[in-house]
Amino acid sequence: MTTIDFTRHGDLLVPAGTLPAPLDAGDDAPAARDTAPAAVEPTAPPARTGRAERRRARRDAAAQSAREAVRAGETKRVQRWTARAAEARHLRRLLLDPDVQAVRLMRQRARWSAMAWSALVFALLFTMVNVQRFAAGHAEPWSPMWVVAWLVDPAFSILLVGLLIARGHLSAVMRQVTEPIVKRVEYGLLAATTAMNVAPELTHRFPGGLPEQVASIVLHLLVPLLAFAAASVITLIQDHFAAAIAALTDPPGGGRPDGINLHEHPDTAPAMVELSADDRKLLDAVHHAITTGALDPDPSGYAIYRRVMRGRGDKTRAYRVAAVINGSRPVPHAA
Repeated sequence: MTTIDFTRHGDLLVPAGTLPAPLDAGDDAPAARDTAPAAVEPTAPPARTGRAERRRARRDAAAQSAREAVRAGETKRVQRWTARAAEARHLRRLLLDPDVQAVRLMRQRARWSAMAWSALVFALLFTMVNVQRFAAGHAEPWSPMWVVAWLVDPAFSILLVGLLIARGHLSAVMRQVTEPIVKRVEYGLLAATTAMNVAPELTHRFPGGLPEQVASIVLHLLVPLLAFAAASVITLIQDHFAAAIAALTDPPGGGRPDGINLHEHPDTAPAMVELSADDRKLLDAVHHAITTGALDPDPSGYAIYRRVMRGRGDKTRAYRVAAVINGSRPVPHAA
């Protein structure tokens, strides 16, 4: 029976020779690892700035920006006027737009029509009283003859106003009423109203005698003349407004931009087109653009407006010049 020797290792008994030989603490001994974490110093929280300090910092930054702007020439006054100049340029481009100009003309035409019609209606209301007195004669008030006499002047006025309204609406769509019978009817109605308005003043006795009678006759002549003047110029001014609006919004040829290039009447003789000095300058510029190849040989009015006029100025000039170059190619002469 063999005997096993035990060796005490700490609190345990282990067989002898099973433990490795202890290593000497020398250079070959591995360094003991320091597993303890390094101590991290706590960081101090950032100091909180007060409200007064923040305001002071903002004032300093604003002052610095103002000094830099002054050195660069961008002061508040310069910035304000720069903004005004930009607004003015934009507003000018909008005001020169043909559609904006057409809308402004339409509003001015409406105001003009309202003023002219007001003058005409007030004049006719004034004449209605004198015409009633002329038509009623010596009839008793509120008798049938007296009541019907109030309808004499409106009977004339309704027909006159109806003719004027019809002519005004037709003028707005570029349809002129030029038949002589229409003018004769209008003038006849106004003359009849004037005669019935003045007749009572010729037979009435005035306390002031002849001077007062002459003054009354002149007054009763001037009011119908006001109605006559309003009736004469209403349609005339509306015609001009309609022509101006059409010239701004529609190109020549009934609103077809390419219509100026159509050879609809090749057999007709070349028409004489009157061109102003500015139009002739534009014509020379268009010829130069065609020569250099910037424009086609048969340019449209829109192409001339965009490429030669750079989208500025009166667009109708471009269409007038295009009508000279294209189509029947009439021979221009200075106006």
